[in-house]
Amino acid sequence: MAKANVLYPGQTIGILGEGPSTPVLLMTAKRMGFNVGMYSSNEDSKAMQLADYKYIGPIDDKQTLKMFAERCDVVMYDNDFIDSDIIRYISEFTSVPQSDGLLDIIQDRLIERSFFETLNINMVPYSTIVTLEDIYQAINSIGYPAILKPIQRGLLNGKELLIKNQADIVLASGFLDAGTYILESYVEHDIDYSVIVTRTEAGDQEIFPVVEVVYKNNQLMTAFTASKLDPSVEKEMKRITKEITNNLDYVGTFEVSLFLAKSGSIYVSRVAPLLSPAGFVFDYAANVNEFEQHIRAIVGLSLTKIITATPTVYQTIRKKDYQRIKTQWVIKGNWHFTIYGNQASDDDQAVGNVLIPTESLPDTLMQLEATGIWNDIDYKDKYLKK
Repeated sequence: MAKANVLYPGQTIGILGEGPSTPVLLMTAKRMGFNVGMYSSNEDSKAMQLADYKYIGPIDDKQTLKMFAERCDVVMYDNDFIDSDIIRYISEFTSVPQSDGLLDIIQDRLIERSFFETLNINMVPYSTIVTLEDIYQAINSIGYPAILKPIQRGLLNGKELLIKNQADIVLASGFLDAGTYILESYVEHDIDYSVIVTRTEAGDQEIFPVVEVVYKNNQLMTAFTASKLDPSVEKEMKRITKEITNNLDYVGTFEVSLFLAKSGSIYVSRVAPLLSPAGFVFDYAANVNEFEQHIRAIVGLSLTKIITATPTVYQTIRKKDYQRIKTQWVIKGNWHFTIYGNQASDDDQAVGNVLIPTESLPDTLMQLEATGIWNDIDYKDKYLKK
């Protein structure tokens, strides 16, 4: 018997906005039998080439957005910089299960921190900054080092300022012309984590195993299924994730980013309505991946109960790494490559990734180090602790 709120093969899913994960998300939807429409300003993108229906226009072109929305049985977005007003607008013409609420929270760092405070979730001390004098006053309670971040994510291309001492404060004067900022304490820590979770419209949720991640210049570079994780730490991270999930109206897969301070305290750094690169490991590390779970939630299906599978390492391939991976392409039989087909604008932009299912995480991390390709990543610090 057909269910009213469930989409079936042959119906149309629309995707608004693009990221590295979009072609995989699109192909997963097509594999499940759905037609897929794309709305993008980039007619040459890989996702646009794969779509069944293509709508090209600026993200705020309401006439084209309306035509796109009316063509789709449901729309999902794959970019957390899309203005929530756009989501509210297209919701007048079709279903958008992800809704606009999480976008409203994460695009304004003050709203995001208020959300965490309401849930009594641990986060680093912070202060609102409008003038240079605000920094001089706030630093007394926050202490050094501290990070100055724009309230609106993406402002100044996400540029941040690390303030190590009083002499660095004057460097903030150029930043403050762009708007309001927050100053937050930089808490020393060695380990960052990602928890991927999927939520249905009814509030049911499935949490993937915890993933340890390595960042470089705010870009996720390496991720692997966490091993030797203290059970109490894992339990607390999943409790935090459940608390956040229970207080959102978001439908689909999203990421909770956390870190473990040297003191042993767990802090939440952000929540993102994205198919995270950290979650790519579940192509091999679980019986279902984040893409299929996301679409199952979006189209009204029950979620797959997650069963842990093979430990897996994810490694970003940047434009500057691309030529050097060709040797590994030939000799590494257990390395599984994905090349995005995008035109990278700078050397540090991701153009692909490699997934490595493994019986030994330390051996695989040492293998990555031995290639010399990613010599700016500190693998040794990770494999010595495994």
